[in-house]
Amino acid sequence: MSIVTRRRLLAGAALLAAASAQAQTVAVAPQPPEATTGNDDRGEIVVTGSRIARPDYAAPNPVVSLGAEELRRSGTTNVTSFLQRVPALTNSLDSTRTAGRNQADGALGQVGLNLLDLRGLGPNRTLVLVNGRRHVAGQPDTAAVDINAIPTDLIERVDVLTGAASAVYGADGVSGVVNFVLRRDFDGIAARAQAGISERGDAGNRFASLIAGRNFADGRGNLTLAYEYNADDPLANDDRDYLALAQRQYFVNLDGYDPTRAGSYKIGPVTDLRYPYGSNQGYVVIGDQVFRGDGAIYTPGRFLQNDGYSIGGDDTPVAGYVGDILPRTERHAVNALAHFDVSDAFKLSVEGKFVQSEVTSFSGYGGNYPATIALDNPFIPLSILTAARAAGLTSVDISRNNFDIPRRGERDRRRTWRGVVDLAGRISDHASYDLSYTYGRTDVRATKLNDRLNTQFLNALDAVRDAGGAIVCRSADARAAGCIPVNTFGGNTVDGRSFGYYLSNPVSNARIEQHVANASLTGDFGQFFALPGGPVAFAVGGEYRRESSRFRPAQALIDNAFYQYDEYIIPTPSDGSFDVREAFGEVNAPLLKEVPFAHLLSVGAAGRLSDYSTIGSTRAWQFNGIYAPIAAISVRGSYGRSVRAPNIGEIFRPQTGTSNFFSDPCYVANRSLGTSFRADNCRTLIAAAGGDFANFTAANNPDATIFIPGTQEGNRNLRPEVATTWTAGVVLRPDFVPGLSIAVDWYDIELRDAINTPDANTIAQLCVDQPTLDNAYCRSISRRTGTGFINGFTVQPQNVAAFRTAGAELNVTYRFSTARIGDFDLRLVGGYLDRLEQVATPGAVTEDNVDQPFRPRYTLAFSPTWNSGALTLSYNLRWQNGVRRFSRIDTDSNPSLVDPRYLRYKELWSHDVQAQVAVNDDFSFYGGVNNLGDQRPDIGFETNVPISPVGRYVYAGARLRYGGR
Repeated sequence: MSIVTRRRLLAGAALLAAASAQAQTVAVAPQPPEATTGNDDRGEIVVTGSRIARPDYAAPNPVVSLGAEELRRSGTTNVTSFLQRVPALTNSLDSTRTAGRNQADGALGQVGLNLLDLRGLGPNRTLVLVNGRRHVAGQPDTAAVDINAIPTDLIERVDVLTGAASAVYGADGVSGVVNFVLRRDFDGIAARAQAGISERGDAGNRFASLIAGRNFADGRGNLTLAYEYNADDPLANDDRDYLALAQRQYFVNLDGYDPTRAGSYKIGPVTDLRYPYGSNQGYVVIGDQVFRGDGAIYTPGRFLQNDGYSIGGDDTPVAGYVGDILPRTERHAVNALAHFDVSDAFKLSVEGKFVQSEVTSFSGYGGNYPATIALDNPFIPLSILTAARAAGLTSVDISRNNFDIPRRGERDRRRTWRGVVDLAGRISDHASYDLSYTYGRTDVRATKLNDRLNTQFLNALDAVRDAGGAIVCRSADARAAGCIPVNTFGGNTVDGRSFGYYLSNPVSNARIEQHVANASLTGDFGQFFALPGGPVAFAVGGEYRRESSRFRPAQALIDNAFYQYDEYIIPTPSDGSFDVREAFGEVNAPLLKEVPFAHLLSVGAAGRLSDYSTIGSTRAWQFNGIYAPIAAISVRGSYGRSVRAPNIGEIFRPQTGTSNFFSDPCYVANRSLGTSFRADNCRTLIAAAGGDFANFTAANNPDATIFIPGTQEGNRNLRPEVATTWTAGVVLRPDFVPGLSIAVDWYDIELRDAINTPDANTIAQLCVDQPTLDNAYCRSISRRTGTGFINGFTVQPQNVAAFRTAGAELNVTYRFSTARIGDFDLRLVGGYLDRLEQVATPGAVTEDNVDQPFRPRYTLAFSPTWNSGALTLSYNLRWQNGVRRFSRIDTDSNPSLVDPRYLRYKELWSHDVQAQVAVNDDFSFYGGVNNLGDQRPDIGFETNVPISPVGRYVYAGARLRYGGR
């Protein structure tokens, strides 16, 4: 942490201390950060991370809980963006990371997904629950839940748990659990409406919700209905001038680098970055002449000798290819919740919901690489025609990036159905039962936008003059079908009327289904015996779960009906399913209670046996304990083993196409990166392929600027991942400061046999960074005979990786009232990431991911709220240290890699404010500004580090409540 940062934080703390010292405080009941989910008849609660009811101060696992009011005061209606302020969830994927160019070629059904990533170990290792139960996935072939499917205004609070959760909830929670607790027993009518827009007049948001509930039968029953609407406008890259071509800066390998010369750096920022050998105006080579599409002599950019880019000239600008930063989103959610207590022994509850979200995002433009045009095409400029005839050609090849044909994109519609039936009741004063069935289904309709049909586009390119001198498509059949000629010679020359003939929107479909049946018995042994601290509590039960996923790509995609690279990856229909039968148990033994030196001492254990149809049996367990010598101090800890079973895609995915853009680790410019083995391994590889080691550069690679096709497939021989987790912490609730609660916890997670599918670039790097070339990664990369350049690859998940993460979290709440100046609610959540390491394969170099983008070492969120009468003022500070632009392995191996000024991104300093006025008990209105300081993302290829480019954002809303409370 820099000196400036420390001074800012210390100054804020001093101001807070001064304000507290001057106020005349009146104690209010402390509300600690540990989470609760529901009351039992003894006033105890069921905490997230356990099925046993106990007082909240007796919870052994660290939980950060954020309530509905905090969500509303944030001003955001995107729950994932709100949760990114929690240190454990900074790497979560919100809409800025699943739109535009973030979609890989061949990907389907992933646009606009909002996925939580707990502890930076990946969304597939984060278990998302709703009211303590599993939720159906939103992404085909995975268990990842789309947070868009969870209604914003029905959320009562969100609990974020770190610990060995598999023993309680089953597989997938190796990094922990995020539990969304929804409102129940709502009586009356509540409505909220909010609208917001950026200071620049874009990225607008509209939100509305309506909740109506009614208690009946003297409070034994309740019916609640809720509807919610949310719409977000898109934000394109070029909507921000600092991201557009004229101002955008990128980091590339610089020319003239000399490591022996002081002040010479290998990588640095440049402007006007472009893709060589192509242009949005056309690129034509005839002999030794290079023409622009309009017939002028082509002005090439300055080619970067150590990179695959150029600067300036007529080459295609990189900035123009980014597309959307935020997608267009529209979401409707309908929820119904009901319960009726016939008696204490028979309580029936049901939940049902339907959510539809439609997300649209556009990425890059299509192109012709190249298109072959016959010389009788009347669009060919005279200079090009003359040169072609002089060279004895009958046609010319023109490469062009088509900025005048609509961007390619995708529109994904997700429909989620979920229903829960639960029957619960008390058997005796010491035992209760719970029986439940949950069904979930997500239907995904993925529509690719603006793909060019091959036959039709070729017909449109093939233009001639008819007998009357008009330019028409050559084919009479094509003309009859509506073909209008396409002119690619020059910029902005394509007739927009031609789009309807050759542009197509192929539709693919997927369905994900989930069935969960659960039976449990909870209680205590108080009727038989009791320990000095009370009766031993228990929970036992069993669960059956079936998950399935199927994918049906559009027939046109299977038939490879599209032009060149628009949809060159051929998808494969897929089906997969598994079921699992589980038995679980949990016990908590309160050894001592309210005796000298032991206000509370309890120990607990949990275990789960699972039998999967795919991988066989697994075991998960946890031991935990809590010791409070006095009521004001509690020490807690846990140690356990969690498992993650491979998901459907990792096992069942059929062999299908994929692609990747390579920066070959064996390029001359890249040999100094990576390990000490790289250069010698590259020499051996290139020599074996017959290539030129000394001149092995991007400039000499004809495929340097295109995506290389490859294959990916599942692996039916995968084993479960196994994680060992321990936590230790202390909770302070000092009597001399009523309303103050401070929790500090350390966590350590070690994951073995981790399933890893490294991307193709990583595979190529791992191949040459190992001690020898005799490794699985080299067998997954193919190189062209004669040159040695990469021309293919295969990716497949394997149990080869290991992860280790550790760190600390601070959670402080302080609530107090004053006689004169109102009530204060102060909240501070801080995080320290001590380690986040990945070993991609046994023996490989350890990758240190601490301080990489979205995984900062230090995070802090400070949220004070002040209320006096009808006025409530809220403030939120979100701070993160500046993360690294370059990996440690690269900077450690080359001290002159980059100017120290650019080693890190800027720190995140985001300030949000809100004011709310309560007109009366039933109506209030509010308004606020997010990112008050208008912080911008830092320079580079990323567009959202350390913050999104939305900028200063203004919103206003109103809340109405009528009826019961």
